[in-house]
Amino acid sequence: MTPRHVRALRGTAAAWVATVVAATAHTLAGGGAPAPSLVAAVGILAAPFGVAVVGRRLSAWRIGAVVLAGQALFHLAFAITAGADPTAPHSHHTMVLAGGITPVALPDAPMLFAHALAALATVAGLYGGERMLRALGRGIRSVLARARVVLPAPPVPALVAPDRERTIRPARAVLSGLSRRGPPAFVTATH
Repeated sequence: MTPRHVRALRGTAAAWVATVVAATAHTLAGGGAPAPSLVAAVGILAAPFGVAVVGRRLSAWRIGAVVLAGQALFHLAFAITAGADPTAPHSHHTMVLAGGITPVALPDAPMLFAHALAALATVAGLYGGERMLRALGRGIRSVLARARVVLPAPPVPALVAPDRERTIRPARAVLSGLSRRGPPAFVTATH
């Protein structure tokens, strides 16, 4: 894989894992279960940001930025679409500021704690998982390098020159430009 492919895979994986973990944490913290289409939409929207932020080298703080952005994007998307499902509990999504004029889509304490815990777990899992996969790949490459067995070259058949000169034989079939394609002679045309 080229560094560009690794970067794209790392960013997309970070965005999607962060989105799925955010949806799970959101549900476990008391929010309603999100619609699968909403989870997919947030994952698709977070993936380009993830690819742009993760960089070429593995970095915990860059993965953390992608995960936090995915968590925030998911919570904001779910808070905005909360009114679409009247049966789901959504009281934790709005907080009335001092003066009671405008409700703001801020999470309450249990929701914020669940999202922060999910973000930490996601960063640790993604960072440790990629380091583990790289170590596993290095180990497999080293085992395969040591296990190479040099096989003897297969015998090459010797080319034998013909003993006699080539004689040109007359062709058995005569090729001509005359074509005999068409229906058989016994078929008559009917009109």
